[in-house]
Amino acid sequence: MVASHEVLPQFREYERFATTVADAYLTPTLSAYLRALARRCVAAGLPSPLVMRSSGGVVELEAAAGHAAACVLSGPAAGVVGAAYVAARSGLADLLTFDMGGTSTDVAPVLGGRVQTTAESVLAGIPITLPTVDVHSVSAGGGSVAWVDSGGALRAGPRSAGADPGPACYGRGGVEPTVTDADLVLGYLADGANLGGEVTLSRASAHKALATLGAMLGSGPDGLSAEETAAGVVAVADAEMIRALRVVSVERGLDPRELTLVAFGGAGGTHACALAEELGMRRVLVPLACGVLSALGLAIGDVRRDYLYPLHGLLAEVDLGAAFAELARTARANTPTADIPALATELQADCRYVGQAHELTVVASSGGGLPAAEQPGDGAGSGVADGDFSAARIRTAFEAEHLRRYGHTAHDREVEVVAVRLVATVPGRRPELRAPAADPAAVRSRRSVYLDGSWQDVDVVPRAALGAGSGVAGPAVVEFAEATCLIRPGWRAEVDAVGSLLLMRA
Repeated sequence: MVASHEVLPQFREYERFATTVADAYLTPTLSAYLRALARRCVAAGLPSPLVMRSSGGVVELEAAAGHAAACVLSGPAAGVVGAAYVAARSGLADLLTFDMGGTSTDVAPVLGGRVQTTAESVLAGIPITLPTVDVHSVSAGGGSVAWVDSGGALRAGPRSAGADPGPACYGRGGVEPTVTDADLVLGYLADGANLGGEVTLSRASAHKALATLGAMLGSGPDGLSAEETAAGVVAVADAEMIRALRVVSVERGLDPRELTLVAFGGAGGTHACALAEELGMRRVLVPLACGVLSALGLAIGDVRRDYLYPLHGLLAEVDLGAAFAELARTARANTPTADIPALATELQADCRYVGQAHELTVVASSGGGLPAAEQPGDGAGSGVADGDFSAARIRTAFEAEHLRRYGHTAHDREVEVVAVRLVATVPGRRPELRAPAADPAAVRSRRSVYLDGSWQDVDVVPRAALGAGSGVAGPAVVEFAEATCLIRPGWRAEVDAVGSLLLMRA
């Protein structure tokens, strides 16, 4: 049985009901999987694993198994956590993360080094009103199938070729062209490249699939060539990803020109420069472990627990201290004694102007340990020891966020609170990152790449050949162990001290 007051103790009947139904539907499957995993870990002499949630934090396996709705975006969330950590080591704090994998692309903002979260995510049309990293996903990945719609327009996705049979170039029986096939035909990927010892890319197979698609396009009797079709497929996929990046930047009141694009996933580095150019961005960061950055995010994730307390009333009148004190009592009861000294908390408030239908979550206080729950106070913070919050501070934070998000404020209108939150975290372990030394045995080469309507011979540089301070001028291709970075004309890349490839546009 799943009770809605346990899943989401918050008003809004439809969203609460939908989230509870999703939790009830998903939990038996996730629970069975996680508990089987735990048994195998015990049999192997390993500790029970922690599990990432959509919030970007990890929890004990039993906690995750009890409420699956809180884990639906755990994979993309882990990638954002990993990207924020690696970028911070490179001295970059304001980011757009760009994770292009096989079936989808996930993008998210990071501001001041802080992963942005929301409680208003919608998945497949279903609202999941739980703390979630502010990720926007689109069905444009390396495996997205290219096709022609009924109006004769070229499309890419949402259907994916998956891993089996996969893109046509995999040679596993797939015949439909994908974005990966297009990248291969255009020279961005190497013909004959071996993927994990299991798949060898075939440019001939990709060329055949794209030629078949091209015959359906164009005004001439023979349609478009395979190369022209491939360029079109990449352009269509890029346009979809650019729209996604605009959703989490321009539509959030952020100027992408002031941000750094952090590209990861198997195909992120291949498309990053083109997307950055379209958005007017001048910096792209490609981490050393770009193909497996989500795994890094999982490994370093903070243990995180989110607590919610419904509180409805005018900001100047509600007893914030009493509400936060209640959350502190709940958090203390649910925190292992050994974790309390390392615990960091953040107090948040869901606010809106009176008469508005939706609210914004703003930070009331952050950085302290677990507040000591005391007697209710006067609404200015006396109900929680060391609580550095007040109605005036919360209103200032709300109006700043309202201005950024919507472009205006209303100083003459009352602000009301609809809920308060407490986020309790125990920091995860953070590895030191250092650029590995260049491998003198790594062999550079040349190959033809289709750029801006023509073929050009460019340098192909193994990532292993680059040490800290090494530079590569575009156009060029840098081949990582599990990914590829295309450096377009006008860009220059340099390896920084932690091993990330920083691309700058001249």
